[in-house]
Amino acid sequence: MDGSVKPDEVRTEILRLEEERLRLAPEVMGGSPEAFEEDRRLERRIMTLASTEREARSSELMEAWRRRHSDEEVKKGRRGKGRPDAKS
Repeated sequence: MDGSVKPDEVRTEILRLEEERLRLAPEVMGGSPEAFEEDRRLERRIMTLASTEREARSSELMEAWRRRHSDEEVKKGRRGKGRPDAKS
Protein backbone atom coordinates (compact mmCIF):
# COMPACT_ATOMS: atom_id res chain seq x y z
CA MET A 1 0.00 0.00 0.00
CA ASP A 2 1.54 3.29 -0.97
CA GLY A 3 1.07 6.50 1.00
CA SER A 4 -1.89 7.59 -1.14
CA VAL A 5 -4.14 4.69 -0.09
CA LYS A 6 -5.93 5.16 3.20
CA PRO A 7 -6.49 2.22 5.57
CA ASP A 8 -10.26 2.87 5.46
CA GLU A 9 -10.17 2.51 1.68
CA VAL A 10 -8.34 -0.81 2.02
CA ARG A 11 -10.90 -2.10 4.52
CA THR A 12 -13.73 -0.98 2.23
CA GLU A 13 -12.16 -2.81 -0.71
CA ILE A 14 -11.68 -5.95 1.38
CA LEU A 15 -15.35 -5.86 2.36
CA ARG A 16 -16.37 -5.41 -1.27
CA LEU A 17 -14.24 -8.39 -2.32
CA GLU A 18 -15.67 -10.52 0.49
CA GLU A 19 -19.20 -9.64 -0.63
CA GLU A 20 -18.27 -10.68 -4.17
CA ARG A 21 -17.00 -14.02 -2.84
CA LEU A 22 -20.29 -14.53 -1.00
CA ARG A 23 -22.19 -13.80 -4.20
CA LEU A 24 -20.09 -16.45 -6.01
CA ALA A 25 -20.48 -19.06 -3.25
CA PRO A 26 -23.52 -20.87 -4.73
CA GLU A 27 -21.74 -21.24 -8.09
CA VAL A 28 -18.55 -22.43 -6.40
CA MET A 29 -20.51 -24.96 -4.35
CA GLY A 30 -22.30 -26.02 -7.52
CA GLY A 31 -18.97 -26.98 -9.06
CA SER A 32 -18.41 -24.15 -11.52
CA PRO A 33 -14.68 -24.12 -12.39
CA GLU A 34 -14.88 -20.47 -13.50
CA ALA A 35 -16.52 -19.41 -10.25
CA PHE A 36 -13.95 -21.43 -8.30
CA GLU A 37 -11.06 -19.69 -10.08
CA GLU A 38 -12.64 -16.26 -9.56
CA ASP A 39 -13.15 -17.07 -5.88
CA ARG A 40 -9.46 -17.99 -5.53
CA ARG A 41 -8.43 -14.78 -7.32
CA LEU A 42 -10.59 -12.72 -4.96
CA GLU A 43 -9.19 -14.62 -1.98
CA ARG A 44 -5.60 -13.87 -3.06
CA ARG A 45 -6.46 -10.18 -3.54
CA ILE A 46 -8.01 -10.02 -0.07
CA MET A 47 -4.92 -11.63 1.45
CA THR A 48 -2.65 -9.16 -0.34
CA LEU A 49 -4.68 -6.18 0.82
CA ALA A 50 -4.88 -7.49 4.39
CA SER A 51 -1.13 -8.03 4.49
CA THR A 52 -0.49 -4.58 3.08
CA GLU A 53 -2.81 -3.04 5.66
CA ARG A 54 -0.99 -4.84 8.50
CA GLU A 55 2.40 -3.70 7.21
CA ALA A 56 1.24 -0.10 6.95
CA ARG A 57 -0.23 -0.19 10.46
CA SER A 58 2.95 -1.73 11.81
CA SER A 59 5.00 1.04 10.22
CA GLU A 60 2.68 3.68 11.67
CA LEU A 61 2.98 2.20 15.16
CA MET A 62 6.78 1.94 14.96
CA GLU A 63 7.09 5.54 13.80
CA ALA A 64 4.81 6.72 16.61
CA TRP A 65 6.91 4.72 19.10
CA ARG A 66 10.12 6.27 17.78
CA ARG A 67 8.70 9.80 17.92
CA ARG A 68 7.45 9.33 21.46
CA HIS A 69 10.65 7.81 22.77
CA SER A 70 12.81 10.26 20.89
CA ASP A 71 10.90 13.17 22.46
CA GLU A 72 11.21 11.64 25.94
CA GLU A 73 14.94 11.06 25.49
CA VAL A 74 15.52 14.58 24.24
CA LYS A 75 13.82 15.88 27.38
CA LYS A 76 16.04 13.63 29.51
CA GLY A 77 19.09 14.54 27.46
CA ARG A 78 20.05 10.94 26.68
CA ARG A 79 19.43 7.95 24.46
CA GLY A 80 17.47 5.12 25.99
CA LYS A 81 18.34 1.44 25.78
CA GLY A 82 14.70 0.70 24.88
CA ARG A 83 15.01 2.25 21.42
CA PRO A 84 15.29 -0.26 18.58
CA ASP A 85 18.29 1.60 17.12
CA ALA A 86 20.09 2.07 20.47
CA LYS A 87 23.57 0.61 20.75
CA SER A 88 24.01 -1.74 23.69
